[in-house]
Amino acid sequence: MTRIAIMQPTFLPWLGYFALIDRVDRFLFLDDVQFSRQSWQSRNRLKGPEGAVILPLAVARKPSRPLIRDARLAETGFEGKLIATAENLLAKTPHGDLALSILRQGFDRARGSLAALNIAIIESICTATGIDTPRQTTGSLGVGSGEKTDRLIRLCQHCGAGGYLSPIGSAAYLEGDDSFDQAGIDLAFLNYTHPVYPQRFSPFLSHLSALDALAHVGPDAFLPLVRSGVGPDLTLTDLKDIHAPT
Repeated sequence: MTRIAIMQPTFLPWLGYFALIDRVDRFLFLDDVQFSRQSWQSRNRLKGPEGAVILPLAVARKPSRPLIRDARLAETGFEGKLIATAENLLAKTPHGDLALSILRQGFDRARGSLAALNIAIIESICTATGIDTPRQTTGSLGVGSGEKTDRLIRLCQHCGAGGYLSPIGSAAYLEGDDSFDQAGIDLAFLNYTHPVYPQRFSPFLSHLSALDALAHVGPDAFLPLVRSGVGPDLTLTDLKDIHAPT
């Protein structure tokens, strides 16, 4: 059975994002939905000596409500400050050169496109660490728009997928909806516990950008680290039982 996952292309995503890619047969970047300015699409975090340091992207104000694929980076020169901050935090880590080269090359390839930047960085991390799941954008498939669940199902059907692996964060709007069952598509949720790895500054801080982990453990240890956090897939029933009052 072919199984897919679908996620918006976020900026410097966390380890769980790469676990999701690694667990499926095909991964789709959801780039043809509206960009949200208050989201991980335009910011993420690295570890600093006093805790998390936010790396924010400056996104152009026009168009005012773009699709992710149409959002543009602001022409303010912010990239230099962002890269300098990352250099300050990662340059002395064991594999900082690799992590920083991925960040710099991402900006070089983006040509001002938010989606192109985010996807280029994700693709480079996957390539460097051996995550070989085929990947493409939803905008390239021509499936069209629709309500959340309906569109997910149509994307699964377009890809010939009998299974859909979702992040747990999507359970809230999928709960009580039997559309996947009616379509004959197996719905499961990624069960992920963030693994611990050596960090330059203590104490350990989880849920940072995966670039932080790559800089500390290197490309050979990255995928084993990602996989070490994966547990058995969960169902909606499992999630209800976990959150049921005792």
